[in-house]
Amino acid sequence: MAFLLRDRAWRPARDLPFLVLSAALVLSLIRSVDQPSLRVSLGGTDVSLVPADIALAALAVLCAARLLGRGSLPRPARAVTYAAAAFASWLLISSAFSGFSALVGAGKLLEYGLLGLGAVLFVRRRAHLWLLVGLVVAMTAAATTWAIFGFFDLPPIGGNAGHRQPSFLGEHDFAALATMSLCLGLAALYSRNHRLGRLPLVAGVFGAVGVALGAPLAGLAGLYLAAGVIVFLALARRTLTRQALALTLVICTLVTGGVLTLRWGELGSVFRYAGIQKHVNHGGTYAASWSQRIIFVYIGGRMFLDHPVVGTGWYGEIPGRVYARYLPDARARFPGQPPDYFPKADGEFTPQQAYDQILYELGIVGALLFLTLAALTVRTVVAIGRSWPRGDPDEPAAYLFAAWVAALGGGLAGAALFGGIPFSALFWITLGAAALGPSLVPLQVAVRDTAEETARLPAVAR
Repeated sequence: MAFLLRDRAWRPARDLPFLVLSAALVLSLIRSVDQPSLRVSLGGTDVSLVPADIALAALAVLCAARLLGRGSLPRPARAVTYAAAAFASWLLISSAFSGFSALVGAGKLLEYGLLGLGAVLFVRRRAHLWLLVGLVVAMTAAATTWAIFGFFDLPPIGGNAGHRQPSFLGEHDFAALATMSLCLGLAALYSRNHRLGRLPLVAGVFGAVGVALGAPLAGLAGLYLAAGVIVFLALARRTLTRQALALTLVICTLVTGGVLTLRWGELGSVFRYAGIQKHVNHGGTYAASWSQRIIFVYIGGRMFLDHPVVGTGWYGEIPGRVYARYLPDARARFPGQPPDYFPKADGEFTPQQAYDQILYELGIVGALLFLTLAALTVRTVVAIGRSWPRGDPDEPAAYLFAAWVAALGGGLAGAALFGGIPFSALFWITLGAAALGPSLVPLQVAVRDTAEETARLPAVAR
């Protein structure tokens, strides 16, 4: 990426907001519990302030100054940004009715939304986009290296040798970050030429190994969705080649093999409910992480049926008084599961997937707002992929935005939204990237493949 250092658009002295955005992103990809903290008692609740909070607060000041100074968001970013703001507002309102502790938890989650807003406001040049992508790749490389040391029990890290690795993020967070890097490697396969040098290769290698070591099944689904979207766009853009498609299939197969090797023993419950294995479940024979997830989905579904419109209200973790009444039915419905797979009646219920979390905590209202956000985001990134000119030196971006959104869609099936975790930061930065993408689509390029493609460009681009 040496071209970035020569790019006149990249002048650090004039881009303090972008530097703050970059610092906030890096800090947000480290779990809050692993950062030094200052605990403050507020409203009867202990609130932890960590370096990421300080960076995000600085970013908030810069975002406010930019909006007040220029008065509005860039026009191409408004639809996705406004939809994200509507969803965030409903989540915050819902948490306010669930108590001060829930409000604090919602605030911790929504402060990561500043990453998305900062991306919209301060990533205004393609050189900045690639620097941001470079940060994602660098963090992936560091996390994957950490995980490799843990997998082989090497000093000074060591770890759970021979098993799936959380690295320094957590399994789902790690895999989501690694998938974002891998998407760049896959996107570059369908670009005739680009100026990114070896960055896609580095991103692809560390990303593939990272997904395999994190080994989340939902993350694997995210990889399939991302790869499928890239192939779809390549077909629409007429850049699909047999070699690129073959490499994509090989990479996905190798990653799948790595994930299933580490997770095979935990798939019993999935096979049973799919009808593949029909043995009687005795004493937790099928006990595994997905067994517990199925139990939580059942309890969450019961909560939604009793609170369909506005949900239970947004909580960090749902208190026992909200769900305890469903525990007897859950134990009767899943008699073979270990007792500790069920939440305690006097404890807390921790959501496992974002999709049902949104449904039973925010109700139909929240679900509709989320679906609106999703639809606008998908429409935006697909339009970017179809309109980005072929042969442009930044052509991997044509696939990257859509691939990130698709990967996020899969990851949300295995991870819930909470404050203080990297996955939530990746959620918001992905939405921000989707919103800013249309502003970066080139209006003029030196390379034109066909007269037909030129005719499809807006008049101003011709």
